[in-house]
This record gives sequence, C-alpha cells and structure tokens, in this order.
Amino acid sequence: MQERIRDTMAFGDRLYEIRSINGMTQEELAKRISLEKMSISKYESGKMLPSSSTLVALCNVFDVGADYFFRESKVHISAVPQFRTDKNKKLAKSVQTQICMQTECAVGNLLEISEICSYSRDSSSLESMRRSVRNNEDIEKLALEVRSVWNLGLDPIENLMEVCEVHGFTIILADGPNEFDAAVFIDERYGPVIALRRGAQKERQRFTLAHELGHFFIRDDGTSSPKWNPETRANRFAAALLVPRDVLLNDVGHKRAVLSADELCMLHEKYGVSVSALLNRMASLGIISDALRAKWAAFDRAGNIDKRCVGSSMGEEPRLVRKLVFRAVAEGYISERKGAELLKTSYDAVASACFI
Repeated sequence: MQERIRDTMAFGDRLYEIRSINGMTQEELAKRISLEKMSISKYESGKMLPSSSTLVALCNVFDVGADYFFRESKVHISAVPQFRTDKNKKLAKSVQTQICMQTECAVGNLLEISEICSYSRDSSSLESMRRSVRNNEDIEKLALEVRSVWNLGLDPIENLMEVCEVHGFTIILADGPNEFDAAVFIDERYGPVIALRRGAQKERQRFTLAHELGHFFIRDDGTSSPKWNPETRANRFAAALLVPRDVLLNDVGHKRAVLSADELCMLHEKYGVSVSALLNRMASLGIISDALRAKWAAFDRAGNIDKRCVGSSMGEEPRLVRKLVFRAVAEGYISERKGAELLKTSYDAVASACFI
C-alpha cells in the first residue's frame, strides 16, 4: 500500500482515495467537472479546498454525500496483498493500488455498519483449522473437516461468499481487469480479507474463492514439485470442498468410460463449478481416464457444452454489509442516503425497499 493512505484523512486524501478507487486520473476527473488538472492536484495535496459548487460536482461524479470527503477513514490494511491472476499475469502498480484502496474502503464500510448494528464476528478460530498435508487424502479430509465445522453437510454450497463471511472471512468484490482473479490480505487486525473480481464468471469466482481458502487452510511446508505444490494443493482443496468425493461418486459411479454432455450440464448446475473443473475432479479421483478428460476438455473449449448448459443457478455475492445496512435503515439507525453510500448504490434503490 502507498504511504499516501493514513489512518486520519484530510479532504485531499479522501479525494485521492475515491479517485483511485474509481480508476480515474487527475486529468480525467478535471475534465468531468470542468477544471484544470492543477486544481485537482492542489486539492489532493492539501494546498487548496474546493468551492461549494465544485464540491457538489465532485459528489455528483462519485455519487457520494459531501460528508464522505470530511469523514475520517480508520482502515489501513498493513498486510502485503497476494494477487492471483490468470496464467500468472502481472498487474500494473496502478491497478494493484486501485484494488487495495477498494478493499480498504469496503472493510471500512463493513466495520462502520457492524458498529452501528452492534454486530461482531470472531475469526480467531480459523487458525486452529489450518493444517499441513502430506498427500491428496489429507486434503480430502481437511475439506470435509471445514464443511463439518461450518455445518455445511455434503450438499452443494449455495453461496460460498456468504458462508465465508459468516465464518470470519471478509469477502469483497473489486473492479479490475479480466486477468485479475483475487487479492488476499491476511491481516492481524482485520483477519483474512479476500477481494474477488466483480463481474467475473460465477463459476470462476466461486472456484477462485475456494482455491484461496485452500491456500489459507493448507499450511505451506515448503515442499514443491510439478504435481505437489501450493497451487495444485489449493486446487485439490477447492474441488474437494465444492464437489465432495462421496457425493460425486454417488452421482456418476466409480468408473466411467462414457459421459454425456447433458450429464455434465446437470452436474455443472448442481455444484456450481465449470465443466472443466468437473472433468479434472473426476480424473483426479480415477472416475474417468486422462484420455477421456482431454477429449471432453477439447469439446468444452470449443463451446459445444455451453450450448446445452443453462448455467449454474447459484448466485454469488457477499451479503453481510447489505443485510446490516437494511437492518440499520429499517431500525432508523441510519438514513436511506447513508445506506446507499455504504452499498454504493442509488438512493432510490434503498428508499424503495419495503419496510413494514
């Protein structure tokens, strides 16, 4: 994180924060409100404050109330983030900063609304669930242990993000380029925070989150080989968590020489994972051969299965802040406008909600 971020922010710091969160340059912002770039620079450096009309224009651009720019921000995540990207692509520093700032802002919103609603979570018990693993069987057992401690049974997990929130993880959605998958902050003060790319395909989002849980729960013992390294272990954990072995064996049998596209679609919809992840899971358990997996993988990449599949019915989103905001609005603890600011939505979207 850049040193520009401080626990107590003046107007310039808040402007810098929200501009960076929105991925906007000083020049782009200046054009939006018909000012010179130098004016934005002076605001952010604390050399000048905006006029009332300029403040209104800034509020309109970022859809926030004027108090946003003068309210203290008390969140500074000190943990160094671990960025996960498609095919290990590098993210530009400016993009990393934007994602980090979005994360801090979201954590700040969660802390604020949690305090208002007297809601608390304890993530300290998560540490006791972390394990070293020696083989794939240990990973299968660890995934079942997490399911057991979290009272999930063996049924498909409807909303993994919400489950993680309930059990001490902070899950947020952040804007980022297509190659961005996740950013993970294991912070002593705020606990484990996982930022996922907003707008990513649901199955990819879901598996990415389960993969990050694998990194968290499996202690890295330093051993590594092409078939046994932190990434392969995390992938195995994700598959075991989302598609429990015994349930899958009951669905498809112990050995298969033939599969159908319709069957794969049904499994895709049931478990909320991609066809590719299902094929890899079945191959790793010895249900299908590597040759059959490769054959279906090629068929899947050509888009032939997508034509048959209607998509997973499982919607994924973090819900904790949303639930607390609507509780606070209903109880009269905060205004609809304050609720809209915390949810980053329109005033009408909150005001039109029915409270009986």
